[in-house]
Amino acid sequence: MLKFFSQAITLHQTGRWIRNIGLTIGVVVLFVTLLLWRMWQIRGDMSDIGWETAMVASEPGDAVTATWLGTTTILFDDGETQILIDAAFTRVSPVDIATFRRIRSDVATINYALSTFRMNHLAAIVPVHSHHDHAMDAGYVANRTSAVVLGSESTANIVRGADVPVGQYQILADGETRQFGDFTIKLVASRHAPIGVDGMEIFPGIIDRPLRQPARISEYRTGVAWSIFIGHPQGTTLVQGSAGYIEGKLLGESADVVMLGIAGLADLGATYTENFWNETVIAANASRVIAVHHDDFTASFGEVRLMPDMLDKVLKTSTWIDELAAAGDVKIRVELPPFGKPIVLY
Repeated sequence: MLKFFSQAITLHQTGRWIRNIGLTIGVVVLFVTLLLWRMWQIRGDMSDIGWETAMVASEPGDAVTATWLGTTTILFDDGETQILIDAAFTRVSPVDIATFRRIRSDVATINYALSTFRMNHLAAIVPVHSHHDHAMDAGYVANRTSAVVLGSESTANIVRGADVPVGQYQILADGETRQFGDFTIKLVASRHAPIGVDGMEIFPGIIDRPLRQPARISEYRTGVAWSIFIGHPQGTTLVQGSAGYIEGKLLGESADVVMLGIAGLADLGATYTENFWNETVIAANASRVIAVHHDDFTASFGEVRLMPDMLDKVLKTSTWIDELAAAGDVKIRVELPPFGKPIVLY
């Protein structure tokens, strides 16, 4: 009998010990969650960036325009032909990103964007690389519009996973061009910004088989990161969607405007930012820069806010860019694009 009571007491103590540990773990998880939530709210304000807002076209079709739709999703339009850089209308929540949940394209938001921004003569879709925040909706948009998707084998495997017809996507080599209406598209191989662990990319490598949704964001691997030149009889724009570069790669190229992805530059440092600026803006002899990929791509579509400081201190980056833009013999104009408004390029 005494042995029985002794075992009962031991079991009771063990149970209480387990409950105490569980309660402690729960409190710690709650504290960490609240701390991360609070840190996520700490970010700069768009109004603190001193760059002017790019001029909006007064009448549709009056000029070659670009409509910024968040991150580096940009719609080029000359009144007859449309080119879409990236296809990322779906917004993935921080929780889904942190827990690597499987995600799928937000069909309702995509349909809304296609209708609202009148993508009714879309000829080509060109993702800057194959991460989810650039290319995950490319297949759905292609199926809705009959536009041709251009890019790497990895991008092709994203659209194959969406059952896009074979004749509706093309795999381009470094330096290849395609013509759509008066637009000429040239893809030049570049690098993704080295913002991963130990100076690596985030989710490097290739997508080597058709990628079907739902899929984890880690399955959307970089593939090839491109410098994209959008040529037109009225001028040329370089879209440098990721803050990476290959030294000397763009020498001999030229652009009137550079749409410059600046995500991650704050952590890469002032020296890296200067090198990146020289290898893109200066190498292309551009006189105008429009900053993109500065916004929080987890926010709702159409909501523009800077990334949290815990991920990217965009205001710090903007001060470095101001210094670089003013350093040469000719001052380079730096602008911010308004969301969803066609801005005049040329």
